[in-house]
Amino acid sequence: MSHWYPHTWSCVAVFSWKSILGVYLFVLNVYVHTGGDPAGGSSFLQVSQKPDKRRILMASRHGTRVSIKPGDILRIGCPVVPDHKSPVHWNYNNQTLRDVSGPAHAQDPVPGQTVQYRMLVGGRVLEVNTLQVKFSGWYGCQTSINSTRQILSAWIYVHPEEFGWRFGGWTTCSASCGNRGTRLWRIRCVTLDGKDVQHAMCQHIPKPITSPVPCNRQDCPPRWSVSQWSKCSVSCGGGWKQRQVSCEHLDARGAVRTLEEGACGRMSRPANTEQCTANNCPIWVTSAWGKCSGMCADPTTTVQKRSVICQHANGSSFADCDLRNRPVSVRNCSSDLCDVQWRPGAWRACTVVCGSGFQSRRVDCIHRRSGRTLADQHCAWLQRPSTWQHCNTSTCGSECKDTTQYCSVVKRLNLCHVDMYKQRCCKSCSQDVDST
Repeated sequence: MSHWYPHTWSCVAVFSWKSILGVYLFVLNVYVHTGGDPAGGSSFLQVSQKPDKRRILMASRHGTRVSIKPGDILRIGCPVVPDHKSPVHWNYNNQTLRDVSGPAHAQDPVPGQTVQYRMLVGGRVLEVNTLQVKFSGWYGCQTSINSTRQILSAWIYVHPEEFGWRFGGWTTCSASCGNRGTRLWRIRCVTLDGKDVQHAMCQHIPKPITSPVPCNRQDCPPRWSVSQWSKCSVSCGGGWKQRQVSCEHLDARGAVRTLEEGACGRMSRPANTEQCTANNCPIWVTSAWGKCSGMCADPTTTVQKRSVICQHANGSSFADCDLRNRPVSVRNCSSDLCDVQWRPGAWRACTVVCGSGFQSRRVDCIHRRSGRTLADQHCAWLQRPSTWQHCNTSTCGSECKDTTQYCSVVKRLNLCHVDMYKQRCCKSCSQDVDST
């Protein structure tokens, strides 16, 4: 255990004008650091909180801030050397204080603010009463440096210490075992009699800094360790998922060690398989019905169609949907487009005058009500009248002659061996034989 006790600290500087400036500060309320406590941390004890008659708080050219408990002796020193001879002038909140070296004097420099003081050590020290009177504010001293015309001005701001930071208990250790556990001292803002208040009441006082302290640095007991579950074995319906299960323990150095499963025998072993249900099933997806304009079934009924595909939720097509549940892709519908009929035209002239020719005619698909000619597929469901027939089938006698105007074509295509053409083109076909 190490202790620090109150001391008076001084700083002396020699200026270019050969004058010496000394600053004195008496340190009180020092904390002592003691060794580890039974919980594994450290503790702080305050050495002394009693006012000391030697305590002098020094003003400075840049201004000093101090906190004083009401009732403590407040002595403010002007930063001059002990043998300083020039008069020192004091002020409180920019109001001059009269030179008083006897018992504490009361002065009201600012209406409603009374300060009681007296001057010591030839005016180099200002003693202020901090009991039952208001004493907080700016205190300043001003004097000329000996044998020069340089003016020394120094300031100190005194704040009443009505609240303060105190160390509380430890926070809960962040881990029960292993090498990662740490904890911190709790910092409390308290009144002079030790009652807790909100931290905002102490915001003008520097807050003590605490560092994490190791705790519970010991081997952890064996435990079951499990990995993440695998994906379900199927994408649709019921399946299984798996994970790794092992017996492990974390030692005080932070290393994870795998043990035999018997080391974790006192604890029930987690399951390494589990049933699962996947909902990524393919479904039948249908488009909207098309127009009622398909093949007619009767004068008032036709069909309309739609697409039916097997598809997963991600939009990809599959062929594993249940065919028993496949929606229909064709259905009947009513349409007046089916009120149609075939209308045949007049026969054209026969191709021959004798010997069996043929003749043709035009057959159109007509809408009954409007009389408009439609494409043939609109009447496809009706039996279509013949568009050609044989004609002039009587024989032409024994004379060998051509009975059709197409005999030149028959001869050029070498069709004379066909009986029908040989008969109709007797003359042309006979000439062909004679020439051979």
